[in-house]
Amino acid sequence: MVKGEQELIDLQYVDDSKPFLTHHDLTGKPSNGHGNRRRHEYRRTRLLPKFFIIIFDLFANHRLILHIFSSLLLLGFLATNINYLLFKIKLYHKELPSALNAPWTLIVLACEIVYFISSFIAAVDYFVPPPIITKSSSDTKIRLYNVSNFDGDDAKSDLGMSRIYPTVDIMIPCCKEPTDVPQETILAALAVDYPKDRFRVLVLDDGGDDELKAFCNTIRVESGSDQLVYLRRLKVPGVPHNFKCGNMNYGLQHSDAKFVVMMDADMILHPSFLTRLLPHIVDSPNVSFVQIPQTFYNLPVGDPLNDAWGFGYDRTLVHRNTFGYATCVGTGVVFRRKHLDEIGGFQPQSITEDTMTAYMLFNRGYKSVYVNEKLQIGITPWTFEGFVKQRQRWGQGALQQFTATWKLMLGRNSKLNLVQKFCYFWHSGFYYMSIFNIILVITLWSALAFRLDLSIGSNAENETLLSYLAVFLVSWRVFWYVIWMEVAQPIQSRNRDESQFWWMTPFFFHMILGAAFDFKSTFSFVPTSNIDRRAAAGKAKRSRWMKKLHELRLLRVHIAFIIISFTTVLVRTYTTITVYGIHDCREGLMVLGLSLFLLSVCAHMSVPVVHILWSTGFTPKQRKSLLKYNKDGVPIFDPAKCGRKWHPSIILFEFLTYLNVGFWVLVYWSVHTHTYANFCYTRPI
Repeated sequence: MVKGEQELIDLQYVDDSKPFLTHHDLTGKPSNGHGNRRRHEYRRTRLLPKFFIIIFDLFANHRLILHIFSSLLLLGFLATNINYLLFKIKLYHKELPSALNAPWTLIVLACEIVYFISSFIAAVDYFVPPPIITKSSSDTKIRLYNVSNFDGDDAKSDLGMSRIYPTVDIMIPCCKEPTDVPQETILAALAVDYPKDRFRVLVLDDGGDDELKAFCNTIRVESGSDQLVYLRRLKVPGVPHNFKCGNMNYGLQHSDAKFVVMMDADMILHPSFLTRLLPHIVDSPNVSFVQIPQTFYNLPVGDPLNDAWGFGYDRTLVHRNTFGYATCVGTGVVFRRKHLDEIGGFQPQSITEDTMTAYMLFNRGYKSVYVNEKLQIGITPWTFEGFVKQRQRWGQGALQQFTATWKLMLGRNSKLNLVQKFCYFWHSGFYYMSIFNIILVITLWSALAFRLDLSIGSNAENETLLSYLAVFLVSWRVFWYVIWMEVAQPIQSRNRDESQFWWMTPFFFHMILGAAFDFKSTFSFVPTSNIDRRAAAGKAKRSRWMKKLHELRLLRVHIAFIIISFTTVLVRTYTTITVYGIHDCREGLMVLGLSLFLLSVCAHMSVPVVHILWSTGFTPKQRKSLLKYNKDGVPIFDPAKCGRKWHPSIILFEFLTYLNVGFWVLVYWSVHTHTYANFCYTRPI
């Protein structure tokens, strides 16, 4: 690589605005004297003492201040959790015979310890600070201060273009999607604002779509250029073809560009995609890829299934970007070809080749850049079945990744730092939490249904234990509220995320069982578009309500749990009032606490049921009406209007969280006053 290209771009951010490149910036010949002013301001900022710049940045970055506050709350939450668990463990050790006679109490304690371990692992990621944005008095958003290296070159000459505009291949793997979907993806990719002779679009058709091939050939003939390339690989029976990963590697065999873009067949690029992302990687030889978030134009109103993954895109990846290990999410990512060649291309050991490839690059000491700009928009699964199968596939891929590479990533020779190792482990370990979710819920339901005593020790010891538990749960909820303040629409996002944690539990548990008994079967891959198409074909033969009933079959566990839990709460509440009366505080407190927990879980488990019965989503027939097109028929979108839409159903879940917080505040207040002594005369707790 020539020196001029090595030193092409030096980025200096001035605010939270998104970086951009103009034509003048890239050619090195800015108009109206802006180039000289930028170079002058760059030299002036270098004269300021570094210490004062850092202090100014700390106070000017509101995200950093919020992060410090949330980190303090996180420390408090972990401390109260440890305090509660230590007291409970000591109590159970002291009263071991009683605990052994009530094994369900030990099961609850074991689940609580596992939840603490998971919180501690996640906390490592939470503590990662947001990036510090360098401020300046200038309103310039990006500097190219050494473009004078190219002043003697004609930007339109081969030499000038090769130095200033690196070659890029945009690869679009396809596999039996409805043909009009990848057609629009191709048109948007060809319309990217970048010199036409410096990038190509490679259509990698794994589905044998002759209509798509004809479409590509027509564009090639009409344009008279080789910018669009259609490729279809030969799949030899009995030889592993590695699904999307193999398709992408086949594209690499036909690419000689310095940078390659991984795209999904249903994603539409914004014209500024390359000019926004390339500055982050061209002049940074240690950066392997640049990633942007996914957004969807068919997102149901209110995002009931949490497709948008607000916390991941707006918080997790933003913070991981501070140290350069934001992972790849499979589409809208620019890779450095040289680094891909070093690891043998995209990694086929897992059906989620995106994160697999990212961690292989991290393990070689390379970094990534995450640009939180909505520069791609696509389709989330149209059907509930497609959504579930997609999430289960991601889980299977995580398990495969851990099985294939845990020694490499966590061993003595690993180049991952400690935080990266935690993230790598939790990427797979998260799915195993479904096992403990089920164990805990069944145990607590059994305690309510069969009047199992959960108290061990004396009344005074149980008062102290309840007090510690109340403080822990309230501090956790306060932390939970604050950490979501960095995410757009925090009320909606945090409740959708919490709901998904519960209602996806049966599906993840089923996925883990399948992998445990038949691991090879997890390497089967069915594109989400094919699942949606198959489901749509089945629906076409049924009436409207028969279609809904057919979808509800996937939620048999959820519906059964809701019915059983509601029945248990009603029966146990009636029994408590009629048999024990309202003054038996030990009985009443346990029934109220367990009932609130089960009813809250029921509310979360009802989300997919309500989504199917009263859907706020769209149908494939409405797809084109959800997009806008320019005069040339190319789909376009406004990145500023790609957010999720509010739905009032979220108020119910917000009320439930406040109700739970209120209950534990009441518990804490009650055990620290004479309320029980004055009111609970039957069996004071």
